[in-house]
This record gives sequence, structure tokens and C-alpha cells, in this order.
Amino acid sequence: MKLIPLAFKNILRKKTRSILTMASIVLPLFVICILGTMIRTLEADPTGGKGMFRLIVRHKVSLANFFPEAYREPVKQMPGVAAITILNWFGGQYIDNQPRNMFQRFAVEPESFLAVADEITIVEGTAQDWTSDRRGVLVGSLLAKRYGWKIGDQFVLKGDIFPVNLELTVRAIFKAPDETSVYFNRTYVEESVPWAKGLVGTLWIKADSPDAVARLTRMIDERFENTPYPTKTETEKEFQNGFISMLGNVKLVLNAISLAIGLVILLIAANTMAMTARERVTEIAVLRTLGFPKSDILTMVLAESLILALIGGGLGLAFFSLMFPGFRQGLLESPMGGFAAGMKLFPEVLIVGFLITLAIGLAAGLVPAFRSAQREITDGLRQVA
Repeated sequence: MKLIPLAFKNILRKKTRSILTMASIVLPLFVICILGTMIRTLEADPTGGKGMFRLIVRHKVSLANFFPEAYREPVKQMPGVAAITILNWFGGQYIDNQPRNMFQRFAVEPESFLAVADEITIVEGTAQDWTSDRRGVLVGSLLAKRYGWKIGDQFVLKGDIFPVNLELTVRAIFKAPDETSVYFNRTYVEESVPWAKGLVGTLWIKADSPDAVARLTRMIDERFENTPYPTKTETEKEFQNGFISMLGNVKLVLNAISLAIGLVILLIAANTMAMTARERVTEIAVLRTLGFPKSDILTMVLAESLILALIGGGLGLAFFSLMFPGFRQGLLESPMGGFAAGMKLFPEVLIVGFLITLAIGLAAGLVPAFRSAQREITDGLRQVA
């Protein structure tokens, strides 16, 4: 322990170098934590466990294909189905096609929808107000705040998939993990677009147990396998990750970027420690002459590397924790709002980030520390730094 104060003093000799080295750890670690959080979000359930009981049935070919509403009844009769509802993606545009005005728009069956999406809590208006108005719309509180919507306000969604402009009235505002969606009555769409009647984009199912989830996934697809409209049934998380997978192997890319950043930090830290050790060859030889054993020299140099890494890592994690709420809020207000709903400060990401910092500090200081301890006293005294 007597060597720790000496290690701190050595670090403070070159304040500018030490600060820049710690900064080179802080910012990359911030990026690593963001990437780790995104990877963890892909696996997380933003509904607090409720989503694990939900299944989505869609056309096997793609989401762009519809299937008959008649599928609903046989699925509803299957053992393990607690509730079932229809969700059709409406698309369209609000105001314009700028990213800031992009959010999720669904035509649903209001009564059965609330039974399946049971994580939704209506905070303004009532479910009755929404379900009783054919032109009523249920909006997320984040969207209501973004656009200044209040109960009774009206707005228009311009259709594209369905060639109709919907004049909607805000009847209820909800809170949920994902508050970037609006839901309105599919009957309104069907009355305006006759060909849409009886066609379904997705069936959403609430299963009564985890065992039922696995069983229903197989049963539903087998039931319609040899029909003109085969289905694909998957969990809500699999359904959501399907959109991410369209971009390729996202996890592999994020992990590769994190690894590259980690190697860059390691090279920077290793270069700093090697430079520090070279500048103090004669000084270390004098310490050896005064009786400091090799083990003390090894410990002192290695401690300097670890202290730099620990301070940089601590500041990096603190910076990430401080900036994370704003980062998440920015994503929630973007087209990635649905994905950002599952983001939070994952303790495991922070722990892994801290361990990465420790490993970098150890690896960066090991070789300079070992060389400093093993160098002969006469060689050190002979060399002028």
C-alpha cells in the first residue's frame, strides 16, 4: 500500500498527458456503454414481463401480405389463448414525411386491444370515451407532449396503404413502455376502404402461460400451413427484432465496433505507459539501488496504469449515466422510439464496461512494468532518459 501514494505522484508529474490519457478512456467507454445498451435492449422486454405472453401472427411471406379475418375464430378456440385482437398497420403520414413526424399508427379493435395490450394505462380520458367514438384515437403521452395534443383535439392522417384520409379526435392518452403509437378503430378504415374489410395484417394473442406460448407458436402455423395464406407466429420480441434484423446482423456489428474501440483504448494506454516507463529508466535504477525490490517496481508501474484506467473508467461510466436520459429521450422522439422504449441503464452493461477498463489498465501496464522491474541496475544508470 505504501507504493500507491508514490504511483499517484508519478501520474501527476505529467498532468496534461494523464488527463489526455483518461479522456481517451472516457469517451470510447461512453460509446462502448451505448453499444452495449443497444445490444442488451435487443434482448430485453420493455413490458416488464407482460410481453413474454404475447404472440403475433402474420402472413408467412411478409407483413405486406394480408390474411383472412376468418383465421381469428379457430385461433381463439385453441387452448392457452387468453385474449386475441387484430392490429393492422395503417402507415400514412402526419403533416409530412419528415423523420420528426414519423410514429406508429395502427387500426385496431378497441375493446379486445386493451385486453391484449394490458401494460397500457390510460391517464387522460377513458377507455369508454375511446371505444364509443368511431373516429376516436388513443395516443401515447410522449406523442401528446410532442405535438401538444389534448383531449378533444383533432388531426388528420393521410393514407397511403389505405387510400383514405382519417379525421381523428383524441379521446384518450396512455402511458406505457412505448408511448410513440396511436390506435384507432379499424371499422373506420374498413368503411372508407371497402377492399380492406375482412383482411388482417396481424393477430395479437395473449397466452395464459409460458408453456402456452411455445405450444401456440407451433399449433397456429401447423393449422394454416397448407392454406393459401400460411402464417408465421412468433413472440413479440422476435417480431420486433425482425425489423432490426433487416439491417443485417446488428449484434455482430455492434460487438465488432465495441471490440475495435477497446483495442484502440488499449493501444493508447499502452503507449502512454511505455513512454512513462522509458522516461524513468534512470530513476527506477536509483530506486533499485536504494533497496527497492523488483516486486515493488513491478507493483508501482502497474498501479499507475490501473489508477489511470480506473479514474478514466469511473469518469466514463459517470458521464454515460449522466447523459443517458437525454440520449434515450432523443431516441424516443425519433423514428426509433419503439426500440428506445426498452432502453434503460442496465447494471450488467456498466459492470462489463468497468471490467473492460480494468483489463485495459492491466494489459497496458503489464509489459512496461515487467521490463522496468527486470532491467539491470547498471543498464538503468547508464541510460540517460
